[in-house]
Amino acid sequence: MTFQKYSFKVQLILACIFTPLNFFTTVFCSSVLKIPLFMDMIFVYAASFLGIPCGIIVGVVHSLLNSIFYNDNILYSIYSICCITGTLLTRLFVTRYEDFSIFRLILLFFVSAVVISFEGSVIYAVCFSETLGAKDNPTVLFLTYNLVLQNLGVQLSAFLARIPVNLFDKAIAVFGGFIVFLGVDKVYNKIEVNKNGRKSN
Repeated sequence: MTFQKYSFKVQLILACIFTPLNFFTTVFCSSVLKIPLFMDMIFVYAASFLGIPCGIIVGVVHSLLNSIFYNDNILYSIYSICCITGTLLTRLFVTRYEDFSIFRLILLFFVSAVVISFEGSVIYAVCFSETLGAKDNPTVLFLTYNLVLQNLGVQLSAFLARIPVNLFDKAIAVFGGFIVFLGVDKVYNKIEVNKNGRKSN
């Protein structure tokens, strides 16, 4: 399996497809299905397996759209930091290698859950702890407030509250995103084979 084969043009085209898919998946899972997870990085990881530019574009633009049309607060776009981290961790643990390892994919999921939980807790403590947003994740808020009542402090409470949620959320995002990537990779390979076949004729 080769990860580093997608040109910037191809990554840009796929980013334009993945970004709205990621946004509508997030809104549908949160508002319609009421899934108590973030569900905002499946296509970010799928894009990240294609390349860093694709992953960052999807993550940043999705966060901007989410902050404007779903959270009604542009400040929420700061959470794009978490998406960028997911993309960079994908490069660090998976796509910089020529071979594929399920162990590295599991490592990506686990490290992502911990690191992004920490980043999210810092962002929450600095930017949102004084103002409750109507669209904040209710599970995380519930756990955070209960931990705050135990005198653990806002940031530590926000971090600990995010760990169990992100363990489930990032498992879905990483492995789901990888499945999406495999589908895209299969289609891309077929297109390339047909293109090379026409050239040889």
